[in-house]
Amino acid sequence: RACKRPFAAAAMPRSVWKGPYVAVNLLQDVISFARRHPDWWSKGRFQGVKAPEVINTHCRASVVLPDFVHCKFGVHNGKDYVRIEVQEAMIGHKLGEFSPTRKIPVHKNKAGIGSKKINPKTGKA
Repeated sequence: RACKRPFAAAAMPRSVWKGPYVAVNLLQDVISFARRHPDWWSKGRFQGVKAPEVINTHCRASVVLPDFVHCKFGVHNGKDYVRIEVQEAMIGHKLGEFSPTRKIPVHKNKAGIGSKKINPKTGKA
C-alpha cells in the first residue's frame, strides 16, 4: 500500500536511543581545548570569564551539548567563520542554526530616484 504523503527528512527526528549527533573531530577539539585550559574549563567559564580561544569547525550538523556552554565556536557558513558563544538556551540545537549561510539583500535608494535630501539643520526636505 502506497503512502499518501511523500517521505520528508525534516518530519522525522533522530532516534532517542542513538543519542545526539556530534562529529568526532569536534569532540576531539573540545577535549584538547579543555586540556590546554584546565582552570577555565573547571571554574572560569562558570564565573563569567570569557573563553581564551575560539574553536573553528565545519561541523554544522553537530548538536550543541551541555559541555559546550560558554565555549566560543567559529562555525563555517561557506565563506568564513561566524563566531558563536554557546548559551544554555542553545543546548539541543545544531551549530548550523546559528550561522546563516545566506545574506539578506539590502536595497538602497539611489539619489534622485524616489529619495529626497534632508537638511540636517531643519529636518525638512
